[in-house]
Amino acid sequence: MAVMTAPAGWYPDPQPPEAGSPPQQRYWDGQGWTAHVAPTAQQPTYPSAEQQQPAYASYPATSATTAYDMSGRPTTPDGVPLAGWWHRVGASVIDYLILAVVVGVLTFPFIRDIISAFGDYFDATITAADEGRPTPSSAAFEQEISGSIVAIGAVAFVVGLVYTVGFLIWKQATPGKLAVGLRIRLRESPELPLSAIILRWATQSGAPGLLGLVPLVGFLASIFSLLNVLWPLWDDKKQALHDKVAKTNVVRTR
Repeated sequence: MAVMTAPAGWYPDPQPPEAGSPPQQRYWDGQGWTAHVAPTAQQPTYPSAEQQQPAYASYPATSATTAYDMSGRPTTPDGVPLAGWWHRVGASVIDYLILAVVVGVLTFPFIRDIISAFGDYFDATITAADEGRPTPSSAAFEQEISGSIVAIGAVAFVVGLVYTVGFLIWKQATPGKLAVGLRIRLRESPELPLSAIILRWATQSGAPGLLGLVPLVGFLASIFSLLNVLWPLWDDKKQALHDKVAKTNVVRTR
């Protein structure tokens, strides 16, 4: 039987209600029925006279198109509201501040050594200028602080890995996301398996962080990181590039 596709919206649930249960409506995402249902009091919309409501058995649920709630906001295929870009930025700022404090405490000896080396180099440069001697070698100064810089970078990398992966396993959200009411899940289902967590972290932070140490490649990694941050602004599923790799969405919990 030929059936025309109805536009996305709320329609009477094609599944018969259980005995004694009131009628309800179900969300049609344009290609298939989702698992999101609501009472009929929410004013369902109906297809035009030229369109025929699809049969439930003929159209399995799909995420090929973008779903929207009744206020027009994008959702996951099962109707959970997606996080906006500014909410995600706010959560990231909170996480970065927390990580900066933790890394700063753990790497304080290395930071102190770098500050001391800068002070000594500055004093030696001023003294050399006053006495008419050549300025100290900048290469020697860079070599002196390189070990401390590498140590700080290594600590920051490990702390970021433990912080992000640990909290996503535990709460499906980092402290920053918990603070603004966000959670990470698979786009197709509420779960967040370890494989998706690792893929997400590796694409967002792991690979760009390591490639950033390589000349020229590091510049390309920086471009990727910038695009990754901005991607949800124009993506119809509100996914960053690391979300697409891991097949995840950031959703609102309140």
